[in-house]
Amino acid sequence: MKVIDIRIKVPVRNGEQDPPVQTPPEYARYDEVYRNGGASNATLESLLEEKRRCGIGGSVLQAEHEFGEPAQWNDRVAELLKAHPEEFVSGWGLVNPTRNMAAVREIERCYHELGLRGIIFEPGFLDISPTDARCYPIYAKCVELGIPVGLHSGVNFSSHGPLIHERPVLIDQVACHFPELTMIAHHGGWPWPHEMAAVAWKHPNVYLEFGAIAPGYMRPQAGGGWGDMVHMMDTVLREKVLFGTDWPMLRYDRALAEIEQLELRDSSRDAYLFGNAERLLEAAA
Repeated sequence: MKVIDIRIKVPVRNGEQDPPVQTPPEYARYDEVYRNGGASNATLESLLEEKRRCGIGGSVLQAEHEFGEPAQWNDRVAELLKAHPEEFVSGWGLVNPTRNMAAVREIERCYHELGLRGIIFEPGFLDISPTDARCYPIYAKCVELGIPVGLHSGVNFSSHGPLIHERPVLIDQVACHFPELTMIAHHGGWPWPHEMAAVAWKHPNVYLEFGAIAPGYMRPQAGGGWGDMVHMMDTVLREKVLFGTDWPMLRYDRALAEIEQLELRDSSRDAYLFGNAERLLEAAA
């Protein structure tokens, strides 16, 4: 089947020959929750091997602010995008809205110098609401450039990242103020799936992505708390959902094996796995 992964976390290491990076103790919680054995040290070599073995097409490489400086991560995305154009059709950079105009200038650099075509930030980790006034210049600049903004939405396992900043209803407010802005709610907004579905259904330019969520947990009978989300992916949200793994948080073997458990109609499955992503990426090219 054709697959575009809209959210691949940029690997820091090229191969096992590179020394492990030292991550803050804060992120040990993710290894505990996901039982993924130090995913932050996954390598480019392992990513490319998995993509090719599982038939994953050209996908989106994204920066994520876990440690270090945004510019460092954005440069890494641009480096891998240039080196592997057949594997990564787009790269998205990150900014920290608390940096004010420095964040806006970094968007300009990402777009004009690095060739990146999307911007993300993580409200909870940065302890800033997406409705904070400091975020609005970022949205305005992305509208001007015609590129999407991805926001972490839903639960995080940080000890310092308030969940109040992750509520889908905040994305609704931003979308009301910036109806031209394309927004992607990463991770799908759990534990507020109905609130998240309502926001995506309401706004033409709001999309959902379920990175790091195993599809088997989303089945209504699985008890994963996703409610009617799968039914809506097959109906009113058919054109609003994007396949993403947040690799290496969710690996392709498991993700693809469990897709069939959602029992989506063929047209809905194709829209989810690649059709919606193709349309979104073409618009931001």
